[in-house]
Amino acid sequence: MLYKCIVIDDEPDSVEIINDYIQQIPELVVLQSYIDPVKAMANMAQGDPVDFVFMDIDMPRISGLELSRAIRSKTNKLIFTTAHTKYAFEAFEVEADAYLLKPFTFAKFALAINKLLNDNPRVRTEDNSKEFYVKTTEERNRFVRIKFDEVIAIESVKNYIKIYTTTEEIMTYLTLKEIKERFDETDDFIQIHRSFIISKNYIEKVEGSLVKLPKNMLIPIGTFYKDAFYDYLLKNTIKTGRNN
Repeated sequence: MLYKCIVIDDEPDSVEIINDYIQQIPELVVLQSYIDPVKAMANMAQGDPVDFVFMDIDMPRISGLELSRAIRSKTNKLIFTTAHTKYAFEAFEVEADAYLLKPFTFAKFALAINKLLNDNPRVRTEDNSKEFYVKTTEERNRFVRIKFDEVIAIESVKNYIKIYTTTEEIMTYLTLKEIKERFDETDDFIQIHRSFIISKNYIEKVEGSLVKLPKNMLIPIGTFYKDAFYDYLLKNTIKTGRNN
């Protein structure tokens, strides 16, 4: 099965790069490319729906965000390709499926496409009851057993970290980098700030640049991490086919 693609970008060089990337993926075919977003909007309004639209955001006459609202019902998957990180939250609001930050490599492009072509929930092989031990700061040679599925968040505090669980808070002499290596074994955690790793399973809501967790925890989304976090939200948000 071939997936029909449209590319919209006011920079010809960017259009050429994306077209080249698309041609390297056998399942994709370029139906049309546009450097004029207004013309793209007019033609798509009259044409049949397509499978993928790759679109820049910062364009003259009409922005990609404005254009996406007009043509969202005309594409199954909407991927923003932009040089700006500041539009990540707006992309989430218009129900984009992915957000690629220029300049991006073919490997990153292919990874995003692969995820969208296989967007059924991944079958997890991890055992959520897995556990680990940490040495606490409270008593000498005192070790505490912690279950992964009970961890809400991990905070870096100076020379140690604080682990927030459903039942207690545990201090240990580790760095966030050291414990992240252990938590990377499961797909249930994501770093959203230089000082915080959180459990996806305990996210209660996202309000602007804040993530609310149990125990009234409000964690800010760091600039460096927001693209990956909003990409996770986009892929796990149930979307409506109705026009807003």
